[in-house]
Amino acid sequence: MDSISQVIHDCETCAAIKQAKRVKPLWYGGRWSKYKYGEAWQIDYITLPQTLQGKRYVLTMVEATTGWLETYPVPHTTARNTILGLEKQILWRHGTPERNESDNGTHFKNSLINTWAREHGIEWVYHIPYHAPAAGKVE
Repeated sequence: MDSISQVIHDCETCAAIKQAKRVKPLWYGGRWSKYKYGEAWQIDYITLPQTLQGKRYVLTMVEATTGWLETYPVPHTTARNTILGLEKQILWRHGTPERNESDNGTHFKNSLINTWAREHGIEWVYHIPYHAPAAGKVE
């Protein structure tokens, strides 16, 4: 039995695996530790070169506990397109979240989004604009 223990002790691969198990993901703990998969999302828009279909923006939605990414390309950053993206990419695939976080853009902070979030029981939290650490993984 001692020889098996010695082989495992000397094995570089075994040591690397053991060390990797000790390292917690960057999003471990903190404000996301109370959520289960699919309950909290961070969202934002990114701008890309316009496609042949006329889509220039992508709604990016990052699941807060795992970093899972969903995307939804749109021609314009509007509240209506935001809601369509959330419904098609999050609600239909992952269920209704408890919380969404975004910046203060007009496509996120408006009466249409407020009403939609309230009707679905979603808490919508706005973070500090132009502050990547506050935005979390979506930045």
